[in-house]
Amino acid sequence: MHATRVLLCVLGAWSITSGVSADVIDDFDNSTNLGTWLLTTNPNFPPMFVQSGGNPGAYLEQHVSTAVPTWHINNPANNPFVGDYAGESVTGFSFDMIITGGIEVPDRNMTLHLSTTLGTGDLSQGIEAWYVGTDISNFPTGWTHFSYDVDAASSTIPTGWVVFEGNGDAGTDADWHALMTHIEDVGIALGTPGFAYPNLGVWDLSLDNVQLSMAPAPGAGIMLALGALAYPGRRRTMMP
Repeated sequence: MHATRVLLCVLGAWSITSGVSADVIDDFDNSTNLGTWLLTTNPNFPPMFVQSGGNPGAYLEQHVSTAVPTWHINNPANNPFVGDYAGESVTGFSFDMIITGGIEVPDRNMTLHLSTTLGTGDLSQGIEAWYVGTDISNFPTGWTHFSYDVDAASSTIPTGWVVFEGNGDAGTDADWHALMTHIEDVGIALGTPGFAYPNLGVWDLSLDNVQLSMAPAPGAGIMLALGALAYPGRRRTMMP
């Protein structure tokens, strides 16, 4: 009886640890940039790893002079933030940022932008989608957390997302699915699509804790319950 309890408990724990998809988190510790995040290739504004003062720990900082600063993936090869979001059961994307410099103007939002050329290398044959997030017309103070729902498993375009084909046509549910199975670039844009902004001043942006969230594999919760039922806890026993 005791052996059965222990075995089921171990099986439950094994199912949980092996069945859950691990989130991808880029915290820039040890001067590591997993997502190869970059604002600009301008040699006058190289990205910098700052070892303290993040949220917490290290963070990535870069300057850029542009109307709509956008963190993007510089190198998609073997990059954990691109690929088959649907197959990886992606459910969300989030990050922390400090915004200084630049200029405060109305109708500026933090926008998450996902895109693909479907392997063609030609944007006109690809698909893009964006989600307009938090209003940053007045810059928040200090580290601010931004998060977005990304229902990669959805058979329809999720609420809040806007999808377009590369030729300018409105996207379809099938386009959403195609995009979710072939993400090639991720953009974190300080601007709202369709709006024009002045290009004044130099932005100083700090980035930390970029996270791609994934859903647990089916069945993990069931095995946890079985493990708990099989081994409910320590019981007092009588010594002979």
